[in-house]
Amino acid sequence: MVEIISFLKVIEHGRLCDQLRGLRRRLGAAGRETAGPVASPTLVAAAATLLADIYRLISREPGARTLPRLDPRQAVSHHQLAAMLADADLKLALYRDAHRDHDGETGDDWLTIEGLEALNDRRETYPRD
Repeated sequence: MVEIISFLKVIEHGRLCDQLRGLRRRLGAAGRETAGPVASPTLVAAAATLLADIYRLISREPGARTLPRLDPRQAVSHHQLAAMLADADLKLALYRDAHRDHDGETGDDWLTIEGLEALNDRRETYPRD
């Protein structure tokens, strides 16, 4: 079932996707450049914050509790951290799919409150024949 969301959540989704892409790139580079199996404390703290922000966005979605959460003081390997971030990427993709306008009626990629209001305004302005 597709649910309507606020456009602010669309903006937040985009911001989180950008941050996630950047963090995954840094994690890949860190994994290649460091000799140790454990991710740096700064990288882990950044991932923990990002995972918490993503959880806040998707918390009302089915299966949201399966998103891994991370204690910023926890020692994790690059591989474990990469798996957590891959799960977060999947959750963001599922969120987008759950809130998309699959029929394309609103002319928007997302099914938003604001998009539906604009569509209704256009329909009222230009009545059907």
